[in-house]
Amino acid sequence: MQKLLKRANQAQRQAQRRATEVAKRDRINAINRNKESLRRANQEVRQNLRDSRQARQDAWELGPLAPKRDLGFNGYGLLKESARTDWSMDGRLSLKPELLEKRCAWAGGSKQLNLAPKDRVVILDGPDRGKIDRIKEINLAVGSVTLENCHQVMSAGLMGDQQYRAQPMPLPIDSIRLVHPITDPNTGVTRDVIINELKSVGSNMNSPHMTFDRWEYGKRWDRVVPSLNTVIPWPAVEPPKLTTHKIDTIRENVEDRTFFYSLLSPPMPESVIDELRGKYSRFRTRHDAEYVARKEAEAAAKKQTHEINKSMQTPLEEFHEKQRQLRAQEGEPELSDAMLEKIGEIIARKKKEALGNAGMTEVSPTSMPPTGGASSSTSAPGPL
Repeated sequence: MQKLLKRANQAQRQAQRRATEVAKRDRINAINRNKESLRRANQEVRQNLRDSRQARQDAWELGPLAPKRDLGFNGYGLLKESARTDWSMDGRLSLKPELLEKRCAWAGGSKQLNLAPKDRVVILDGPDRGKIDRIKEINLAVGSVTLENCHQVMSAGLMGDQQYRAQPMPLPIDSIRLVHPITDPNTGVTRDVIINELKSVGSNMNSPHMTFDRWEYGKRWDRVVPSLNTVIPWPAVEPPKLTTHKIDTIRENVEDRTFFYSLLSPPMPESVIDELRGKYSRFRTRHDAEYVARKEAEAAAKKQTHEINKSMQTPLEEFHEKQRQLRAQEGEPELSDAMLEKIGEIIARKKKEALGNAGMTEVSPTSMPPTGGASSSTSAPGPL
């Protein structure tokens, strides 16, 4: 049985070591991929700046003879796929936590972002400044959003595809603000208002209280404008349409109690336990009684075979067996003071011989002059 436990522990250590190596290798590969992606994006941005300066110079010097860069299918004004996908919604790149929180500060922070798809927002920066559009997707890894119609560029496809199309570019969250119609209590007029700050109120993951309400879709908290104390409703979320097939287990069957047990039975059938922990896994430490009995019988038979072979040993084998037993009883050898002194003498003699062969002499600490000041035997210098 001890052999089985030793094998399980060894397999667990090996699996942990392999998992650590794989995680380290994946982390290094991810860092290298991110560096390469950033390098390509920065290189494309620098190339775009050079092209813009060249276009401005051509427009100034050539006038009506300048290239028509506003026409399609000529490569002018296009954005390559690398610069767009490097900051795409797949979340391959991430920002520093302090920068991410700074971007999402006005909307309640990155942990509880008070923005959702279909929200109406106004753009504060860029060529589309002042335009109102709806959010299409949100990428919390880099604190950016993509809009449905605005902030788009012409992009060429991958692998030399000449089909040019408009692609949405990510926009930082701090470059937009929420737009919502609010009724003025004094005049009773309802108009769109730009909301510069949002706050989370209600049940959330970080709240100390517990809620027993069934939650299915949408957000579990309310977003409030602190200055007005007004709750901004979330966009309507359509529940997904799910189809039940024959192999699916519906909720009625899941919530029905089908297994009854007492204190004399395990909390679940043994077959379920075997499915969860793996009956033939190398990491298993608890085994069936029949399996343990069979392994103990094999160990006893092996021991009996060893005893039989031991009774048929030759005199030389018996001598070697006794010597092994004596060494096992003695334990690990220890160095005595006499041995340590002898080793020190040998080291000193070898060192002295090596210095002599090199033409050097060893200086003993007792023969060195004191370092605190002048020696007492040193006399004052005489007159010149």
